[in-house]
Amino acid sequence: MNPCPICHIDPTSHSFHMIKSENPNVNLFYSCPAKATKYFESPGVIDHFRQHLEQNKHHPWAYILDCDGFTLRHATQISTSMALADMIQNTYGKSLKKVWIINSSWPIKIILNAIWAVLSDDLKMIIETSDKTVEQIQDMAFF
Repeated sequence: MNPCPICHIDPTSHSFHMIKSENPNVNLFYSCPAKATKYFESPGVIDHFRQHLEQNKHHPWAYILDCDGFTLRHATQISTSMALADMIQNTYGKSLKKVWIINSSWPIKIILNAIWAVLSDDLKMIIETSDKTVEQIQDMAFF
């Protein structure tokens, strides 16, 4: 069930949802900002993430950030990226086990460089740029 009222009306609005994983002990979330039609609407994007994470706040989780199609126009939403990093780090980060960044490109590197300084060392240690596919990560028993 999607807790986001905006996505209830238009499921293409935001991109952040739980996907299947071979590891039953960790909820695996996936997002691809280029697939979201309302990536530019910062409050809605942030609230979408918060609602999903709040539903799963007592369960370990991992995150795949798929940068396929991520362009400079997505990178201009730096305030959204900063707010999401802050929310994850300060509210939901204790149960976050791993972040995979796949299909990396130079625009996402701009975002990472901008937010890296504000991330905790613990969070930095679990972020990995990977050449794995979504399916390969889903099939991993990563913990």
